[in-house]
Amino acid sequence: MKKLLFLFFILTTLFANEYHDEDLDGVPDRLDRCPHTPFSDIVDEYGCSIERLIKPKQYEWYVEYIYAKDKDVIDFSEHDYLFYLTLYKGRFDVSITALYFDNASASGFSDTNIKLEYRFTPTPMWDLYVGVGVDLPLYNQEGNFFDYDIYISSEYYYLGYKLFVGGYYTYTRDKISSHRLQNPYSTYAGIEMYNGKYSIDFAYLYTKSKFGAYSNSLYLKLERRLYKGYYLYTTFTKGINEKALDSLLSIGFGQRF
Repeated sequence: MKKLLFLFFILTTLFANEYHDEDLDGVPDRLDRCPHTPFSDIVDEYGCSIERLIKPKQYEWYVEYIYAKDKDVIDFSEHDYLFYLTLYKGRFDVSITALYFDNASASGFSDTNIKLEYRFTPTPMWDLYVGVGVDLPLYNQEGNFFDYDIYISSEYYYLGYKLFVGGYYTYTRDKISSHRLQNPYSTYAGIEMYNGKYSIDFAYLYTKSKFGAYSNSLYLKLERRLYKGYYLYTTFTKGINEKALDSLLSIGFGQRF
């Protein structure tokens, strides 16, 4: 009888204070980034199952195969092999991205990127990231030097959706015939819908290359979470103007922990 009275007291107190927790995970709906989690799941401070952490706590890595095609450049096609690793420490993370490319005219490693990023959390539902990076000149071509990057991005979570926007700006020292190339930049905006073990991303990308070409693309990603932090994903990018690559298709495998 005492237990029933205690439970009744707790419930009436919660409702009196307008506390709403639809999935009963201990995180109020107004702060829950992952609504409708199964009752048995252990969740983090954002209400997300440990299989779907919003921000990995220790590391993330993945490998990805990319196939690019562009009929405007003599039926150009390319095979890319990408490796990515991020280590997390509190609000800081450091990542490295390396890519090997292979097409009809050349093959080898592109410049390898190293990035340091810091995460702000202005509100429980909003993350803001700022970072700096350097591109190591591994691409074997005369006139290839170190490049320096600035990054900024923002993510907002609401009832199973994530709205994101961001971009980067690069100061390049690369040259062709003693002429320095232009500083490239890119911006993007999109939405992610996640539910259980699946997530879908849809985004728009706008990019200026080192050669001054502007491209507009649409991006789609489907991810399936497996177990112990492993996941499998595929992406499709469609160029929507003449300067953009016609299409990129990729498949990747990785782990967040």
